[in-house]
Amino acid sequence: MSEAKEGRHDAISSRLARLNQLLMGKGLPRTGTSVPHKDALLDSFLVLLEECSSDVLVKDNKHVSDFVKKFKDRAKEVLNLRPSLSDFETKTVIGRGHFGEVQLVRERCTGDIYAMKVLKKSDILSQESVAFFEEERDIMARATSPWITSLQYAFQDRTSLYLVMDFHPGGDLLNLLGRHDDVFEEKMAQFYLAEMVQAIHCLHLMGYVHRDVKPDNILIDRTGHIKLADFGSAARISRHQTIEARMPVGTPDYIAPEVLTSMNGSRQDYGVGCDWWSLGVVAYEMLYGDTPFSDESVVKTYSNIMNHKVSLKFPAETRVSKEAKELIQCLCCEAKDRLTYEEITCLPFFTGVNWTNLRD
Repeated sequence: MSEAKEGRHDAISSRLARLNQLLMGKGLPRTGTSVPHKDALLDSFLVLLEECSSDVLVKDNKHVSDFVKKFKDRAKEVLNLRPSLSDFETKTVIGRGHFGEVQLVRERCTGDIYAMKVLKKSDILSQESVAFFEEERDIMARATSPWITSLQYAFQDRTSLYLVMDFHPGGDLLNLLGRHDDVFEEKMAQFYLAEMVQAIHCLHLMGYVHRDVKPDNILIDRTGHIKLADFGSAARISRHQTIEARMPVGTPDYIAPEVLTSMNGSRQDYGVGCDWWSLGVVAYEMLYGDTPFSDESVVKTYSNIMNHKVSLKFPAETRVSKEAKELIQCLCCEAKDRLTYEEITCLPFFTGVNWTNLRD
């Protein structure tokens, strides 16, 4: 009680305004535990009411019975007002992942088109991955950057969690590579890599690291610009600028060596540089048509990544500029030697890029 009184130096109206902001999910800290926002509180209220509505509790406890009678009609009203699966018509499945699938859906009343990610609760709980779902939802809900996919709605039912996002009709970067025989001309590669640099940097400024940067997770919007997507492997950056999450993440061909070391049980911390390593792998893939460390088995691929000083090779038969090779070498290297955002933007490969007006 004394601790609470010590913090009460503001007027009641100011404190209530702050409380309302917290419940709306605004002004939340970048790291640490935050208070539940209004959707979480509504979920808790509905679950509590459902649990209390059992015949045994209602019959044996007058207070429980009164509680259920008081809020039963209001709960129905809340359920009717909140978004649900019945609001959407599924057109087709546009992607599948480890925990669920992404559907192209149409909102029945407005006709608006969205991408809806459906995550099975049983799969998420069995893998203890609830934290990753929360990170993914929070990133898209709080994002104000034009480089990051926005969340429109989030809801759940007994079996699944649903994330309704903007639909980007340009497909993804992997499909675009396929339409160009898996190789971009350097000017085209420069364009998309520069936009990826900005998108990754914006995510880092939000206090998160992506940890699964790859062409599949780079979407292209209706104007031809990229959107960073799929934050299912994202993690918060600690106040020490390191990543503390230890669960296996990422896609083998794109994982940084320090992430692999951490996954193998080491307590070694790593930072945002793991996303820049992945960018280097994507740059190599754009220019050479394949990832630099891939092999017949995942074990061999991981071995190549850990021995990148030897395994990173540039095929002589493919003509790639020394500036492009320098970009790749400055990213696919030891974490301590890897370039920062500011250093990446100054590389000769990006000469002529107007970083402040990329979307124009």
